[in-house]
Amino acid sequence: MPETERPEYNPLIMGFDRDRGPLIISLKKARQQYGKLPSDYQLLSLKKSRKVKKALNLDIGKIISVRLKFSQENLKKTVIDFFKNWHRSYENEFNVNITPFLNLNALQKVEAAIDGNRSLLIRLFKLDIRAEILRSGLIRKDVLNSIAPDGLAETVQTILTKKLRQAQTSSRAEMLDHTLAEIKSHAILQELSNAIGMSEEGFTKDLAQIFADDIAAALHQIAAHIQLESVKGLQMVRGRGVEFQFASRDKSYLELGKETGDCTADKPFFQADQEIENIYWTVFPWILDRNYQILKVFYNGEFIMKAHLLPLFYLCPQGNRMILAVDAIETVRAFRDDLEDQAREELLTLRPRIFADLLNQILSIAQRMGIQDVYAEKFSNTPWVRESFSHLPEIFINVNRLIKLDELEDVYELARNLSRESGHGEVNDIFMELQMKNTSLLPTVSKRAEGVKSYAVIQGSADDGIPMKRVIGI
Repeated sequence: MPETERPEYNPLIMGFDRDRGPLIISLKKARQQYGKLPSDYQLLSLKKSRKVKKALNLDIGKIISVRLKFSQENLKKTVIDFFKNWHRSYENEFNVNITPFLNLNALQKVEAAIDGNRSLLIRLFKLDIRAEILRSGLIRKDVLNSIAPDGLAETVQTILTKKLRQAQTSSRAEMLDHTLAEIKSHAILQELSNAIGMSEEGFTKDLAQIFADDIAAALHQIAAHIQLESVKGLQMVRGRGVEFQFASRDKSYLELGKETGDCTADKPFFQADQEIENIYWTVFPWILDRNYQILKVFYNGEFIMKAHLLPLFYLCPQGNRMILAVDAIETVRAFRDDLEDQAREELLTLRPRIFADLLNQILSIAQRMGIQDVYAEKFSNTPWVRESFSHLPEIFINVNRLIKLDELEDVYELARNLSRESGHGEVNDIFMELQMKNTSLLPTVSKRAEGVKSYAVIQGSADDGIPMKRVIGI
């Protein structure tokens, strides 16, 4: 995500190689040594007129893309189960509670909602639509039997909705309305099951721990059709005001960059700033990393913004500690103040409120995790975001003092597991770009301060960084 005047974008990035272990390597060198051609993976046809450019993470990228492209699968359980068995414990080693970083909803509230509606939910989940319609006589048997199984729920809903509009008695309308509500609820639960792997037992404790937010969202959808108990206190996108949601680790995750038009779009063509270096390759280690979250921001139900978050270990002179890092904030085109033909004034007038709400949400996550210090990368694809950060206190830190624990070894091992399962051999390396450690994004603070960056302090003390007089060489 460099500035356009830079002729070459060549930051240091993180990597992990099977033989060499953790790497800090320039993007250009990584492409030369580890990059592969997209055409070798049938991801791009090889044409004489097309400039050949090697890319990173193509092996694991194709495995993930193929796995998610034609399914509703969510990789969240795969990721959390892996990290549950990883040797690192944030709780025991750093007194950091990782649970609030995985779901915005508290497990206790979601479990209360499940317990209050368990028998109803199990019945709706197991609902036999064909048998229910035959019993009610709402659709003729020959018509019902002509409907293919894979389109049954959708087709039946269409037929019943038409009949409901034409119902001539209140009792008939009530029966149709009740049946429609149950079928819609069943379809919601089936879709959830396809994503999270729910069994006929319904919502187990393990599933609730991992997919608290997904379950809360499904219960909210069902509550629009059938009365449920204990769902009012759950957090989800209801379509009113400023709301938040962690990005689902499904195929929609791979399309987030396209939605915002930033440099993580799956093709440079979808970038609002097409001259900027595309780094879609880094999306694949992100989706596999439990310790990397993307917080989506909605206004009146519309996705407008995303914030990239991760905990980092700060080798601080005043005492080592975990911080919560805001690695990037990117907005959709309609929420950018530098794209006059696409910007929407009604959104731009809400910038201070939405930005303040976002920072408060990030602080709330940090507080529940037990993290006191929250620092943000100042660069963004959106000028008004950079301007907003410029008004916050700043802290100067040498990027080498910000440590991503395990240096991608954990993400690499998970990628290797997925590669084995797919039957494509083994992944030999993986790479990730972190803006927090990228010194190529904004002008250098001082020639005397190589590797030192200025971060916005959302919470914490600027005194915990390098004194300004040392940074500027006084």
